[in-house]
Amino acid sequence: MAAALETARITTGWTVIDEFCARFVYFYSGYLFAPYVFALSDRARSHPALALAALATWALVNAGLVASGASEWAIVSLVLGFAGACAIIATGALLARAQWLNFLRFCGEHSIVIYLAFFLPMAATRTLLLRTGVIPDIGTVSLLVTIAGVLGALAIWQAALRLNARFLFERPDAFWIAPRKTGAVLQAAE
Repeated sequence: MAAALETARITTGWTVIDEFCARFVYFYSGYLFAPYVFALSDRARSHPALALAALATWALVNAGLVASGASEWAIVSLVLGFAGACAIIATGALLARAQWLNFLRFCGEHSIVIYLAFFLPMAATRTLLLRTGVIPDIGTVSLLVTIAGVLGALAIWQAALRLNARFLFERPDAFWIAPRKTGAVLQAAE
């Protein structure tokens, strides 16, 4: 049913419904196939050469289908969506091996912080760049807005920590479903 929603290209005129129908299959599949996602990640991490070859093959096939217009066909679009998700998983697993990308690891570990505070620096940067027209290329504007959103969110978080406003980024006790995990506690050696 989820795949049918994506392939049917439902257009109700209501953005939320249309976007839900177009993306639900991927959200549901992520839930349904989570063990396979972790297995793919483990395999990419343990066989990096094979993962790089698969990524190169995916890039060529994907580029060819997009260039030919076949990527717009309903079933092909769905398959390419899943293949793209697998490529992202493999790329993430390979990048996790690189120590020089620890900033990305830090962002992943603090993604809720970025999610909660992203909008303010993103909106301010987007408004500034679009109103001034300094950069005419929308792709460059999008890249700069994204970078400003992430870095700005981390700066807001650090300011909140320094001002003892942790509550802005911590879930209230009433909203924990499972008991809170306690941190490691040092015990006296005997």
